[in-house]
Amino acid sequence: MKTLLMASAMMMVMSGLFAQQPEGGNDKADRIESLRVAFISQELNLNPAEAQKFWPVYNQYRSDMGSLRKNFHTGSEPLSATEQLDFEQKKLDLKKKYQIQFESTLGKEKCNLLYGVENKFQQRLRELRDQRQQQKGDRPAPRGGMGPR
Repeated sequence: MKTLLMASAMMMVMSGLFAQQPEGGNDKADRIESLRVAFISQELNLNPAEAQKFWPVYNQYRSDMGSLRKNFHTGSEPLSATEQLDFEQKKLDLKKKYQIQFESTLGKEKCNLLYGVENKFQQRLRELRDQRQQQKGDRPAPRGGMGPR
């Protein structure tokens, strides 16, 4: 019951993210990050000691992943097939590097859940964005990087 209430509250807050674009720059990004922290903490059932060890490592992982994306997506040109494969390999290498650190902070069981929980959070954000666009009468962006044919 507690999980259901928390999930419902989180969905209400998340849907509010897409309600209005704030005038200040990164307020929306900050709110999404706060929700990410709450969502991951809940889904992994982190206790305070685990959270204290986990979040600095996770934040560094996210920072490194962001830097990697910036390094590969520098221009408006799409990546070549070789560049896409290199990017995916570097992402995988980074995940493997951090898996060791995540296991030492969370334990193997919770570490095994982490990437799935991240994907679940991203999926919920996409669903809410798509719902918001449909309510406005906009069409959601095509999935999978392919445009209309």
